[in-house]
Amino acid sequence: MYQNINLNLLKYFYEAVNTGNITRASEKLMISQPAITKAIKELEIELNVKLLERSKKGVVPTDEGKILYEYIKGMEQSLNSTLNVIENNKSNGGNLYIGTTTTNFINFIIDDLNEFRNKFPDVHIHIVLEEMSVLNDMKYLGKLDILIKNSYETIDDFEHIKSFKINDKFVVARDAYPELAERKYSIYELLEYPFVLLSNITHGRRNFDRFLKENNIEFKPTYEFNSYSLCKELIKNGFGIGIGNPIHYEKDEFIIIDTDFNLPTREFDIGIIKSSKNDNINKFIGIINK
Repeated sequence: MYQNINLNLLKYFYEAVNTGNITRASEKLMISQPAITKAIKELEIELNVKLLERSKKGVVPTDEGKILYEYIKGMEQSLNSTLNVIENNKSNGGNLYIGTTTTNFINFIIDDLNEFRNKFPDVHIHIVLEEMSVLNDMKYLGKLDILIKNSYETIDDFEHIKSFKINDKFVVARDAYPELAERKYSIYELLEYPFVLLSNITHGRRNFDRFLKENNIEFKPTYEFNSYSLCKELIKNGFGIGIGNPIHYEKDEFIIIDTDFNLPTREFDIGIIKSSKNDNINKFIGIINK
């Protein structure tokens, strides 16, 4: 239905929201303010929905505008990732390409990465955090040597080397909820508190949702975002309980809540792409296996 939308309209709308001001957006895009205003109006007519509201400080997106903004933001990130893959495809000498679908990997291989870097300082280590579909494209471009993935994810040409496990825990700001350090809590007691969670596009959240479903528990978090750093910042400032790898929350400002139950363990695999001809793979795997 909307396949013929001018992509420039999306770009102008995105910058208007990004800057919060038509004037600043026009300066950044180097086009006139009336042109941006006209483009956004044209986009609203095309989609038959109001996207922006004017305020004293500039413009703010409507609920529908926020949805469109996040979608365009995702498109931009995917495009940048693709362009990076193309740029990196120009040369393959002295490189090691590591792809991962999870941020949790770093705690388990950081010592191995440091040892590899010290032993082979001329090898450039590339680490890409992406969805499996993007990593699969990188594989076909010859830009994927090592893959770290959730155990249930699959990709052709993967040879398993090692696995590691994570037990997610409930975490909260110590100053905001000091009582949660006093004893063990049940899931029902914890769900009485506000929650700050990553969205269900993340593997950790899906793991928690499966746990709730298995226990016939209906639940909707108070706050829900795609950004790990934003969630952690809100948790730190007392907005509610979060869930994550306890290694990320070991500072005194956080409480890792003791519970009378355990969330399901998450398992990750490290392996190689067998079709890769990069000699640096064996050097890195030798360190991991050691």
